[in-house]
Amino acid sequence: MALGKSARALVKRRRARLVPIILAGVAGLLCVGLVWVGYMFFTSGPGAQWFATSTPTATLTSTPSQTPTITLTPTETVIPTETPTIGPSPTPTPVIYVVQDGDTLFSIGAQFQVNFLDIIAVNNLPTDSVFVGQQLIIPVGGIERPTATPIPSNLPRATRIEYVVQLGDTLEVIATRFNSTVEDIQLRNNNVTNAGLQAGQVLIIRVNLVTPAPTVPVGITATP
Repeated sequence: MALGKSARALVKRRRARLVPIILAGVAGLLCVGLVWVGYMFFTSGPGAQWFATSTPTATLTSTPSQTPTITLTPTETVIPTETPTIGPSPTPTPVIYVVQDGDTLFSIGAQFQVNFLDIIAVNNLPTDSVFVGQQLIIPVGGIERPTATPIPSNLPRATRIEYVVQLGDTLEVIATRFNSTVEDIQLRNNNVTNAGLQAGQVLIIRVNLVTPAPTVPVGITATP
């Protein structure tokens, strides 16, 4: 009997020892459960709104982009080449030549490579004859001959014009050119003759005194 009582007493003592442990375990589980429930309540449950803070709204601020800086690359400056100004050709220096025995204007012109008509014009020679010892101006390089101004073909009959005699002109050539006559040219110009004509001389010409002869085309024979 004594042993039975001792055993029962031992069992009671052990149970008494386990009760606090069990209660402590249950209390711990309850605490953990409460903590978990509270965490869920305040994070994702209705309690989350109690401690919710206003989330700042992101404001889109326009950030100015950096303006690219344009770097000017130096370019080679082209210096214009100076164009030489073409001026008038220098006037040839005339040569004074003394006529020798046997000289003619043609031979003198050939010697200096000058047209003998230019020698006549420059020296105002009345004829193409020269004499020994005569001094002549030789226009080395030639001379600029005046260009005749074209005469309108529709001038009235007997219209007077002034004509500058050219090298090689004769009264017959001038009369034919202006449909005039040798006689009328001589009458208006102090009976000038071919021997007295000089290049640069001014003559009074009456134009269109005669009807020009028609030009016969090449290959056609005029029938009287």
